[in-house]
Amino acid sequence: MKKTFSWFLALTLLFGLFSFTGAAAEDVTTIYVWSDNAHEKELRVQQVEEFNNTVGKENGIVVEYTVYGDNYSDAIKIAARTDEAPDMYRADSKWMQDFVDAGYVVPLSKFPGSEELVSKYDGLLAKQYHIFNGEVYTLPYNLTTYKFVVNVDLFKAAGLEVPYDGWTWAQVREYAKKITEVSAGKAYGFGLSLKSAWTLSSYLTMPAGCNIGHYGYDWNAGKFNFAALTPMLTEVYGMAQIDGSVFPGFEGLDGDGVRAQFSEGRIGIMGAASFDAAVYNEQFPAKCEWAVVPEPAFTEEGLKYKEFVQPTQLLVMGKKALEHPEKALMVYEYFYSDECAAAMYEQGLYVPIRQEAIDMATKQPDAKGFAEFANIEQKFVMSAMPDTLISIEGPAYREVIINILSGQAGSDIQGLMEDCDARYNKALEALGAEQIELFKLPEGTKVERD
Repeated sequence: MKKTFSWFLALTLLFGLFSFTGAAAEDVTTIYVWSDNAHEKELRVQQVEEFNNTVGKENGIVVEYTVYGDNYSDAIKIAARTDEAPDMYRADSKWMQDFVDAGYVVPLSKFPGSEELVSKYDGLLAKQYHIFNGEVYTLPYNLTTYKFVVNVDLFKAAGLEVPYDGWTWAQVREYAKKITEVSAGKAYGFGLSLKSAWTLSSYLTMPAGCNIGHYGYDWNAGKFNFAALTPMLTEVYGMAQIDGSVFPGFEGLDGDGVRAQFSEGRIGIMGAASFDAAVYNEQFPAKCEWAVVPEPAFTEEGLKYKEFVQPTQLLVMGKKALEHPEKALMVYEYFYSDECAAAMYEQGLYVPIRQEAIDMATKQPDAKGFAEFANIEQKFVMSAMPDTLISIEGPAYREVIINILSGQAGSDIQGLMEDCDARYNKALEALGAEQIELFKLPEGTKVERD
């Protein structure tokens, strides 16, 4: 009898212990967050642990942070369709409109108190990136910025001043020709990659927005205008097909190939983006002295518009977050805090979109060139253009540019680009006015420099 009592008592105590633990757990809300940003995982995990041990513990919140690999896109789509998506997850503009239409994601206005957070991004929100159907669904976190990189050694050898304070595309061509001449076949003035079409966008068309106020689609006019890029394309065509100052084999050279040649000291001038700081420091450590310089101007008057920057979103709220809106918003605000972004900047992981985060940093990133890419006095957050919604006849705009620069299309650059515009704008007519309206700039957005 005594043994039976002891056994029963033991079970009762054990059951009571589990019941107590379960009751305590009910007071704690687990917020699930998914991402595929593997490069920042180490620091982000540290930040999540800090939150869980401080703010989270005080407010009954535990963040469970999961980083996916290449399967992220499939994983989140399956989870959303089966109603098993986490509270918040990394947003991707490729599927955001579909998720909005399906109700998988929730506008930030559904979370009481979010107005103050959203207001910090006034002037930095873009339609079809952050704003969908008139509602803010996500916020920009970091930027891809665009500059040029130059080989200082080759500039010195050619007797040229490094254009730290600005230059024109005409000077780019002039300097490239001089560098090529004095290098006697050991180096060339300009680097170009026609095999990797993305380089045309990242190194030529998107950065050129600071000269023409768009990068191929005039948002407020509701028309494509790739022909506005003609002054730049004319100079690049001249270097490639007339002067012979572009690194040879550019027609079949891919993005890594041309950057490797710059790193080896064989190219004097190249377009570059903020992610190239890591390329020339880690992937292809530069064997030459190099510097980051401004985007060239089309005319002597200089740059008329703000520097174009590409936003990257961090998180979007899923339906699950509505089960505990106040706690979800607390987590969302922490991920977007200037303190967390400043730490990311210090380690050279991101260029924060908010200057306040950069100013908060206690040290500059060690990676050469990173601080220069982050130095954007006046920035315009690029909006999307509706080229993915239309079906055009004939070659797409990047293919047209490739054909021009490779010498396969003739030298009437203005005419070729105007033909491209005509085909794109004809296809645009098939879209309804409501769809075109989605791509207009938010009211009050200013592209011109102050």
